[in-house]
Amino acid sequence: MTIKELINNIIPYYNKYRQNKNDIIGTEAVEILWFIGDFLKQYIEETKVAPYTLYRQIYGKSESKINVVQKSYITRDFLSRSYRVRNIFSKKSDIKKYLPNLQKFGLFYKAMPFIDNPKYRFSGKEKENLYKLLNSNKSYAEIMKEVRRFQKEKIGIKNPRDQKLKEMAGDKEVFVEFYNYIYELFKNTDYRKVQDEINVMDTEFIKILSKNTSALALDGLLMTDFEIPEKINGKWASFAILIKRLISKEDPLERRRFRRLIPSHRMTQLGEMIYLLTAENLYKTFR
Repeated sequence: MTIKELINNIIPYYNKYRQNKNDIIGTEAVEILWFIGDFLKQYIEETKVAPYTLYRQIYGKSESKINVVQKSYITRDFLSRSYRVRNIFSKKSDIKKYLPNLQKFGLFYKAMPFIDNPKYRFSGKEKENLYKLLNSNKSYAEIMKEVRRFQKEKIGIKNPRDQKLKEMAGDKEVFVEFYNYIYELFKNTDYRKVQDEINVMDTEFIKILSKNTSALALDGLLMTDFEIPEKINGKWASFAILIKRLISKEDPLERRRFRRLIPSHRMTQLGEMIYLLTAENLYKTFR
């Protein structure tokens, strides 16, 4: 299996997770990551490559002298989580056995140190009670509160104020990469070559994406729901998934957090650049 083949195997599962992460139950989310982790495990066993080296090879954009060019939009953090899931569950069927009623993947992710970290791993009755908690009919908030209590007692994590921002680091990465990609398109003097980049997307989709990107800059601006085209390249797909998720939130809290990572004027600039791609006369006005 080549890196390209590995990436092609992973992408459908990654896209399924990104597009549905707010709606799918935790058990299904863990299963999706398991499949991705299984591809990684097969490749690692075949090539003997170190996991984190492989993550850099898949994603690219390393700050070192190698793996500088981005190969995919699948983040290293996501790959690491998937590989951990695969190592926790040797068989996919074990997921429903141990996590039949998991509400959200986030609950399991926060509890993972107590399952796979040799330093903090639970065993016996303690492990059994952890799985009972994760599968309980308590509310998401109640379960998360208990898991965080374990973290504080066992690991010493105190849930710093910027923890939520750190959790959105991947979203920032997606935005910055797409911003740079769009900016590069304007360096091309031949608009027909730009059209080749966007020819599978209709103008209306691009305009709505532009409008929603700009609308993230301030609370209260009108946002429009949209469908993501099936035939769309990785950079556009990853960015569209991010924007769709952010505008779907009734509570503006996550959008406000995102503005702490990405300045509002950058959102406005990117929204404008996306709009200018819709017609040659507009494209030529870019400065």
